[in-house]
Amino acid sequence: MMNQVNDVQLVRRGNHVSGSLHLTAHHLIFRADSPDNSRGAPKEVWICYPIMAHVERRPFSVFTGFSALRIRCRDFTFIALNFKSEGDSRAVFDTLMALTCVASVDNLYAFFYHPGSAERSVNTWNIYDPVKEYERMGVGVQNQQWRITNVNENFDFCPTYPAILAVPSAISDSALVYAAKYRSKARIPALSYIHWLNNCSITRCAQPLVGLKQNRSTQDERFIEAIFCTTKVANVYGASQENLICDARPTTNAIAQTALGAGSENMENYKFARKVYLGIDNIHVMRDSLNKVYEALRDSDITPLPPNRELLHKSNWLKHISTVMEGAVLMGQRIHYYHSHVLVHCSDGWDRTAQLSSLAQIFLDPYFRTIDGFITIVEKEWLAFGHRFAERCGHLSSEKAFVQVSDKSGSNGATMSTAEKAFNSVLSAAKSAAEKAANSSYVNNNAKNGGTAEGIGGGGQTRGLKYTAPIFHQFLDCVYQLLCQFPDRFEYNERFLRRMLYHLNSCQYGTFLYNNEKERLDANVQNRAQSVWNYFVVRRKEFINPKYNESLNELNNGEYKVIFPDAKNIRWWHEVFGRTEEEMSIVTLSGIGSSATAAAALQRQKQMPSQHVRPPSRRHQQRLQSHEDRLQRSVEPTYPNIGGTPLDSFKETATAKFSSWASSIAETSNAWATAATPYLVSTYADAVIEDEKLFQEREKEHGPLAINGSSAVANSSVDAELPGVWASSDDPVEKAASRPEWIPAPKIGDQQELTDSFADEDSSQRNMSAAMPTVGLPSGEINKSDKELMTKIAALDLDPLDEYSLTHSGSSAAEYVPETE
Repeated sequence: MMNQVNDVQLVRRGNHVSGSLHLTAHHLIFRADSPDNSRGAPKEVWICYPIMAHVERRPFSVFTGFSALRIRCRDFTFIALNFKSEGDSRAVFDTLMALTCVASVDNLYAFFYHPGSAERSVNTWNIYDPVKEYERMGVGVQNQQWRITNVNENFDFCPTYPAILAVPSAISDSALVYAAKYRSKARIPALSYIHWLNNCSITRCAQPLVGLKQNRSTQDERFIEAIFCTTKVANVYGASQENLICDARPTTNAIAQTALGAGSENMENYKFARKVYLGIDNIHVMRDSLNKVYEALRDSDITPLPPNRELLHKSNWLKHISTVMEGAVLMGQRIHYYHSHVLVHCSDGWDRTAQLSSLAQIFLDPYFRTIDGFITIVEKEWLAFGHRFAERCGHLSSEKAFVQVSDKSGSNGATMSTAEKAFNSVLSAAKSAAEKAANSSYVNNNAKNGGTAEGIGGGGQTRGLKYTAPIFHQFLDCVYQLLCQFPDRFEYNERFLRRMLYHLNSCQYGTFLYNNEKERLDANVQNRAQSVWNYFVVRRKEFINPKYNESLNELNNGEYKVIFPDAKNIRWWHEVFGRTEEEMSIVTLSGIGSSATAAAALQRQKQMPSQHVRPPSRRHQQRLQSHEDRLQRSVEPTYPNIGGTPLDSFKETATAKFSSWASSIAETSNAWATAATPYLVSTYADAVIEDEKLFQEREKEHGPLAINGSSAVANSSVDAELPGVWASSDDPVEKAASRPEWIPAPKIGDQQELTDSFADEDSSQRNMSAAMPTVGLPSGEINKSDKELMTKIAALDLDPLDEYSLTHSGSSAAEYVPETE
């Protein structure tokens, strides 16, 4: 086990800081060598192990001079650690994996955390009292149509439900027992909320067990009818009371469940209500969506460039947020305006159901827009009703999240031998077998409690990644959208939501470590760990929204108590991603990053202030001149004269397609090459060396590179292999050894080859010609050498508008916003 490593370099957003690395039992701590000017003390970065979502180790390279660990955290912190020693890198990697992938929840930080005096002075484990919350809504007080039942007092009735439930007074406990047999995991319809205006309710449950035989339950039908009969139609205009059953799933998903013995309500048996499908995708789709967001931000450790906006768009994250918001708005409006009841469920009623019910209550009741009310909504709808936090968050992590990138070059001595690889393989298999045997005793018990038997890692936790999903994260994101649209209606601020998301994954507190109320009681977590609400209660002043105006709720006889957002007006929660709003925004004219934006982007680029850059090298100037000279020779005197000389007409398109790209690299060589050269040299070392050797041989044979001679054409195919390195240094290998930085390899995409852009007469619909006047090329004027040159450049997936495309494709330089911290 590695405890401390000196002479480590931390990279974040392209900034390099030297210092020492300390690995404690529960935290990775990086301490900078130079003090923080603002405090006069060394700056420290603390990262708790459970929050690490992915760790990638890259072996030592003689060209960069270091071995690296790239760490991606669940709170969207991205850092890279560079080690001069391969042994230190491997030891830290193995230590992080051992400390992060623990076998039991009992090994998590919450059970070892010692809070400060302020937190020790409070105990918020009992901050939520379900009886008082039901009484606040009028159950058994003003409203006698509902009652509190203790049928689940010992969790024998439903292990994943709270001990205290509220049900219609007309339904007896014995009827509940029969109705439970018809709902998945016995999660019967239970009261979540009674509206202050008309006593209409939100109830939640799991899917019915309809199956292929179209089973039905008289007890379940009477149960739901009793819920809908707790109020009568009010004598109010528009109060039709068309009660609603909301199935949160897409229609096809709900129907497919019938093959597994479940499904959705047959409305022939529930004629007193109407059913709608809200079309919210399942946990697997949501997990893939967030992974695409991670992919768009994956280079945030080593470069200050903005995220890949095309990947952000393809993630559909904002679309999913909008869909959830639309469903909650539908529920809230049905209750408030139509004086109707709403029953909501998804499959098992602990993911999408919790999202919808929570948001609808925040829309309808200003109490839940206060700090105390938000704590209540989380305790009631998420913790008490059994959202599977342990399973969805993956607190115990998985060894699949730790990846070692093999050294394919084999040019250094750091590569593991065959014996070492075999030993590591056997060790890993033995460790997996031991964990499986140690945890097998828990599987059957967890399955009986409504859990999943697959991949149990101890304490009811799931070790695999199959059932992780950002469900609670999405809920917090939806609340953030409300804060943006109604900035004066919430007592808490954006940082309150961000810190809650952090502590969801930090495992510093015991609140979110288990899947339901029963598991928390069985683990005696109240006496062994701190509640997360301690953190927020003692720091309440830090989370107060200065714009909050509580008096607005009382205007016009309470008409403004209810808020309904615009579900289409969704924006990126840029603060949680550590970005500016401009960086996360997406420009769409004829598609993300499409050629239709070329003219506008070029115009903005010309208006940007010029940067102080290093002058281009001699070789780069010679190459640019040779390309321009070759283009001039390719134009025949008989070419039509359009707007000036034939050469001017041709340059109008040629410059935009090729020369502007080359010029932009020359103009920004200092900024780009400083960041990109070391990794490019490391990745394409063989190509660089071959390029240098061939260049020297041809100079010996033909003399200096000729501007008008045949050697310019002969060398062009070699020059195209490493565009951008030309301007970085006269000796890229020497520069890489003197400045060991690290940039990811360029991605090979499916962008339209520049060859087609030049040769195809219909290129106006492919590249920049869509936004600029089209000037055709003389037939047969592209010789074989030129074609090979452009084909090799196209293979590098270069965007003529993006001078950073080798390190970060998907956004143009004109749209780049520098970091402001």
